[in-house]
Amino acid sequence: MAYTYDYPRPALTADAVVFCAEERKILLIKRRNPPFQHKWALPGGFVDVNELPVQACIRELQEETGLRLKDGQLLGVYGEEGRDPRGWTVSVSFVFKIDKVLMDKVCPGSDSQEVAWYSISLLPELAFDHHEIIKAAGL
Repeated sequence: MAYTYDYPRPALTADAVVFCAEERKILLIKRRNPPFQHKWALPGGFVDVNELPVQACIRELQEETGLRLKDGQLLGVYGEEGRDPRGWTVSVSFVFKIDKVLMDKVCPGSDSQEVAWYSISLLPELAFDHHEIIKAAGL
């Protein structure tokens, strides 16, 4: 069934802020694909049709880092103009707090060249608006 809408609709994404309080570090991926190819970013990606944002976040996190987490806590919704050069994109972001023992379980996956843990106080330049999302987490 075809639909026609009078208003434009954004693409929906989900991003994961994975934080280890013991080490004061956050998990980042180096992007394999454009936009922001080879830049560091939060794990995340597009929400599939009929998929809940939290489930998309959990799926993308596993695909990109190998981590199988659950029970992410809603952080916020981000849709500022220009946050994604591909067009109007709205991200639902979640925070996952993990124990130190899980830090060694990460590995690059489908859309990530590398994965790494960064100190909250020494973050690299990040893709999209991911600095703002991390700042909002108050870590």
